[in-house]
Amino acid sequence: MTDLFDPKNKSSTEDADIGWLPAPSGILIMGKRQGTKSENKQLWGRIAMAAALWHCASHPKPYILYVASDVHGSFARPDVEVVKSLLINQFDISSDYIILRCKSNCTLIEARLARILRRVYSLEYVFAITHLYHAPRTQRYLNEVLPDASVIPAHPDILMELNFSLEKVELWANLQAYIADSLPGPFDLMREQIVEALLGIAHALDPRGKVERRLAKILRPTA
Repeated sequence: MTDLFDPKNKSSTEDADIGWLPAPSGILIMGKRQGTKSENKQLWGRIAMAAALWHCASHPKPYILYVASDVHGSFARPDVEVVKSLLINQFDISSDYIILRCKSNCTLIEARLARILRRVYSLEYVFAITHLYHAPRTQRYLNEVLPDASVIPAHPDILMELNFSLEKVELWANLQAYIADSLPGPFDLMREQIVEALLGIAHALDPRGKVERRLAKILRPTA
């Protein structure tokens, strides 16, 4: 039986007998800009997916990492505050397992910061949480600095593969609602895929990411 979290079976999500490594790992929530939308549902879904994985993990429990520097809502609340609040107050995660760094304004920097956090906190493995359209580029960036890291999509089908405690039915339903609500609609998905394709081409021409980082500063001046 394949193991969703076995580094040797990174692409497998079928018939998952989920197990974790004996040393602490890290779950990296990839940032998502709110943009013009009134609610940042994609970020919330990624937070929920990370929380679901944390609750299903055996001891030692993994650390949940978040390094993006975007802001949230009309009051420009830092997203790190939103992440921390949801994890603790909505999804019952102990603050001892949350590592926040308000540093990154693009996927490239997030991947490179993951390498630093892995070394600093002696993490055995890193799992990055994002949505399907963003997963290939995230995996590509991680492969450049952390060849054994894996991307796990925030998706209801992945959630259904987890062995969630029957004692936490209400929490599971809450997580399921957040994740299902986070999936982009057809128009949003098409736009996201176009952006991903363009950024993929830009990275192929500029592996050091100077253009991407400069573009991120222009598009996200408050981050």
